[in-house]
Amino acid sequence: MNRKLERKLVAIGSIWQIFSGLLTIFAYGSYIKSKGSSIQDTSFAQMKAMQSLFGSLYSFTVTFGMFFVILGIFNLYLVRSLKDDVVEVRRSVWFLVLGVSSYFLMDFIGAVLFLSAGILALAKNKTISRLHVTSKPY
Repeated sequence: MNRKLERKLVAIGSIWQIFSGLLTIFAYGSYIKSKGSSIQDTSFAQMKAMQSLFGSLYSFTVTFGMFFVILGIFNLYLVRSLKDDVVEVRRSVWFLVLGVSSYFLMDFIGAVLFLSAGILALAKNKTISRLHVTSKPY
């Protein structure tokens, strides 16, 4: 059975992950960094504390963005190695887990794409396994 639709959904979801990760790193990270450097009218101790806080937020933002970029690249690899007419249970479950985690991270585009791909892959797995059982002679 052809897995073209799952490949397209996961590829679009992966590209979206890479794009949102880069956007998080460069746009949101730069915004946090600029807010941290524009602190004025405070004492020296308060200024250092606020710069430390914004530095930690910047580090978290960049790490979070890099996580999305690496996850997107990994999923692009999984798309390339997804085979037709083979039952792929682990990858289907991976796509479902990725969709649920995207939902909890408020990434609704990724959630819809990965949940759709996971459900389609599981449905095709069932069909492929039934086709293999009925095609084998006894």
